[in-house]
Amino acid sequence: MKARIAGLVALLSLTSAGAVSLRAQGTNQDSLTNAIEMMRTDVRANKADLIGRALALPDSQAKIFWPMYREYEADFAKLTDDRVALIKEYLAAYDTLSNAKAKDLMLRMYDLEARRVKLSRDTFNRFSKKLPAKTVAHFLQIDGFLNRVIDLQIAAALPEVK
Repeated sequence: MKARIAGLVALLSLTSAGAVSLRAQGTNQDSLTNAIEMMRTDVRANKADLIGRALALPDSQAKIFWPMYREYEADFAKLTDDRVALIKEYLAAYDTLSNAKAKDLMLRMYDLEARRVKLSRDTFNRFSKKLPAKTVAHFLQIDGFLNRVIDLQIAAALPEVK
């Protein structure tokens, strides 16, 4: 358990370093989105390793889990791409953000969140047909934690609506 927590703390420090880079960039759209992409790449490279260590699956379950995980990550990456595009759009409109544009961006952000919840629910249903529900719940708990850490770091780095 301590090793699992240490791995999650390592990821937390990785994303914290990314957030500092984001904050240092200010509102420059290209710099901010480049920093987000760099942070995403670093996290994605380490996320599977952290999840693997935390779950410590027996070989019989690992053979089932990892192909399904790769499919899940591909679907999640599409949502992340949409989120990055939305952030870029927000940054591009930041200095001249109108009420109508703010409303549009917020509604689209809520849509992204709903799609993310649906993906999590669908993933639980699909994975739990082939793996124990506790294992799948554990995976989604860890994955959710990691994603929320990333979300928090990105949110903290974005300029507030003015």
